[in-house]
Amino acid sequence: MYGATGLDEETAAPVVLALSELVSNAIQHTASGDRCGRVRVSVETMPGEVVLLGVTDDGPKAGQQITRPHLTGHPEEPRVHGRGLHLVAALSEKWWWTGAWGGPLTMWALIDPHRALGSD
Repeated sequence: MYGATGLDEETAAPVVLALSELVSNAIQHTASGDRCGRVRVSVETMPGEVVLLGVTDDGPKAGQQITRPHLTGHPEEPRVHGRGLHLVAALSEKWWWTGAWGGPLTMWALIDPHRALGSD
């Protein structure tokens, strides 16, 4: 991962963490987690070492209710699941998704690793 961004390991840490959450969500909540499922990842380092992440899933699981990515509850509420996008939101300048309803979606996160590390 560090080679993909050109960042050193410490600076890349928030990028790796956000990417891990987005890929985990794709595997857990979509057909990407099914047998032969796929997740496509794109990483682009922009000027100022700002990183644009893209994670594309295989769309909804067969028979699953179609949902859209959204923040659920409050991040401090005690629960086992449901904090991943809150973490991505906290690490990102901006996050969003693109794709057709009921088809594959791409989750995007724009991360300034220096801000995410608190080294403004």
